[in-house]
Amino acid sequence: MNMIVAVNTHGIIGRNNQLLWHIPEDMQYFRKETQNTIVVMGRKTFESLPGGPLKSRINVIITSQPEIYRPIENPYTIFCNLEDCEENLKELQRTTQKPIFIIGGSQIYSHFFKKCKRIYVTWVDNDECEGVSIYPLLTEIQSTYHVINSIPQKDTANAAIKYKFVVYESP
Repeated sequence: MNMIVAVNTHGIIGRNNQLLWHIPEDMQYFRKETQNTIVVMGRKTFESLPGGPLKSRINVIITSQPEIYRPIENPYTIFCNLEDCEENLKELQRTTQKPIFIIGGSQIYSHFFKKCKRIYVTWVDNDECEGVSIYPLLTEIQSTYHVINSIPQKDTANAAIKYKFVVYESP
């Protein structure tokens, strides 16, 4: 299982179901890494997606009321509660052989963190201190996991926002 997150140095991932920055290269990186995978997210993250379910992925959305979403459920968009999610993921992975990516929000990151072998982090140099934080997880990532890849920011039109991509792996 993998996790992918964009976060600033204060551990903030967003506010009011929105990212605090717009970095096209991060969106491209996210798309590249999660293409043709199983993505797991909470209901609020799902509802924040501007185009609905992510294309070219199996979307697993965790909600306390999956029955509400049954009319829009299909083989690529699955709604389940947290208790049923892990069994659903095992079955999906068994039948599709696709990797799993946890994509948010903070409660979903916290729940699945210990099960993730790789964590893909976009570190954003941003001083925002208010919003949803995953700071405790960041401390554990940096102290427990080791870096297997680090890609510095390329010179782009977005040079005003500094960032880097780092992939961590558990020992």
